[in-house]
Amino acid sequence: MPTEFELHSVFIALAKNAFAEQAYEPTEAILMAAAKNLARLQTPASPFAHLKPDGNFDDLLKSFAHV
Repeated sequence: MPTEFELHSVFIALAKNAFAEQAYEPTEAILMAAAKNLARLQTPASPFAHLKPDGNFDDLLKSFAHV
């Protein structure tokens, strides 16, 4: 399993490639922020991820629509 540093370096490389495709030279701070945000996209950290909805999709849709 890769370490956190190894994963971070992968995201830095990915961010560098994305900026290079747009012909943009980011500062170090922008590059680090982009890598951190890319890492966040990979890890599902939603506080609602563990919740299981009661009912089916149609019932939930109706309750949200107040029908």
